Amino acid sequence: MLEFFQQNYQKKPMMNSENKSILFSSQSFYPGIGGVSTLLLNLSKYLANLNYKLYAIHLEMPKSANSSVALSYPVNEYIIPKSEITKDIYEGYATFKEEIYQHLHGLKKFDYKNIHDVPGYSEFMRLSDIYAYYLLNALSENDIDIVHFQDYQVMPGISAIPSGVKSVFSLHAPLLKSINPVLSKWFIKYLQKTDKVILSIPQYADIARNFGIQNNKISVITPIIDKDLMSKKVKLNIAYSIPNNAIVICCVQRFDSKSGQEQLVRAFSKLASKIENVCLLLVGESSFTDSISETRKNYFQQIKDLVFSYGLTSKVIFTGNIDYSQLSTIYDLSDIVVMLSKMECFCLAVSEAMSKEKPIVVTNVGGLAYQVKDNFNGYLVKPGDVEQTFKALMALCESKELRYKFSRRSRERFINEFDPVIIIPKYHRLYQSLFSRKIIKNIDYDNMYNLLR
Repeated sequence: MLEFFQQNYQKKPMMNSENKSILFSSQSFYPGIGGVSTLLLNLSKYLANLNYKLYAIHLEMPKSANSSVALSYPVNEYIIPKSEITKDIYEGYATFKEEIYQHLHGLKKFDYKNIHDVPGYSEFMRLSDIYAYYLLNALSENDIDIVHFQDYQVMPGISAIPSGVKSVFSLHAPLLKSINPVLSKWFIKYLQKTDKVILSIPQYADIARNFGIQNNKISVITPIIDKDLMSKKVKLNIAYSIPNNAIVICCVQRFDSKSGQEQLVRAFSKLASKIENVCLLLVGESSFTDSISETRKNYFQQIKDLVFSYGLTSKVIFTGNIDYSQLSTIYDLSDIVVMLSKMECFCLAVSEAMSKEKPIVVTNVGGLAYQVKDNFNGYLVKPGDVEQTFKALMALCESKELRYKFSRRSRERFINEFDPVIIIPKYHRLYQSLFSRKIIKNIDYDNMYNLLR
């Protein structure tokens, strides 16, 4: 049936760019918050303001993944019910993508001679077939111009795209030189079939070119935050748990294999022995993967146990997963923002912190080293280096003047590099280039700026 649809689907040529439609294919979506879900929530808002029609295909989100941030724009969703996917498919899917995830982030060697040998591969592809069914159903029911695939979890769906429909693929994992050739060939097989490939930073684009992806397919577009949401203020109960005049250090990150809360807690224990009035906020908890598999569930408890072993329970606040509308207030409560990932493709939380004028300490890896400039708007430290992290935090805690200087520079860098007013035209230009054979060079940025406000 899928092959028949692909062969017989006829898409009318795209003659103009008015009211064109984008379908997002992703693992998760609103009301899930974090990572790709947050990116799509933010991106959809701005694209809706530019009169794009929006569609989404994703797995059913867990009931706990709720947010009070109301969608002020229509997104027509094709949700794959959890009841349609057997437990063994979910478990295998989660196992396979975790193997890929850990290798892409430099946490694990890839010791397989063939992609088919990776545990969970067959279940991953079975779930991909289900995605393809929903994708082609959406295409048959709607006049969709572009399917935008979000990350490797849905990448095989590129093969299901029929003639006449354009496709875009965004990689939300770091693309490193160290990637195993077996895995790089698997990526290339699909990326050669798509019309455009979006990568987060120039370094990843250079590596993609070296892997043989055509230069005219590659675009560098950094992930986007919701700038309006960062100006909202709400009351939070945790504010009453923070001691008066305490210097508040904050980390907004889910707990998984690449996260750096352990390094942060160990550095904070040294800091707390030197400075009495400090407080650590650990914001986040589980991810979508935790709702379908047990593969990541130990990380959160390990950090709680570490905090207890250091006797820091009175100084460390675990907020758990918070509503997205509360995030701006979290940053307002914070003096320093920290992100110590072992590897990170790009970090929306860092961009958010920069928009809120915060000094930032990050590990010198991936997109983090692109977002934060050492000794300009924060400090870069080595992954796992507790002493260096402690010294960076100590320097910021001891100098209000230094915190202020880095804060102003963070805001400056955000405005110049990561503001939605800069990023959305890049998405718009890329989509527009697919609507006709002409490359769209002239965009009314003044009008677009007004629409984005």
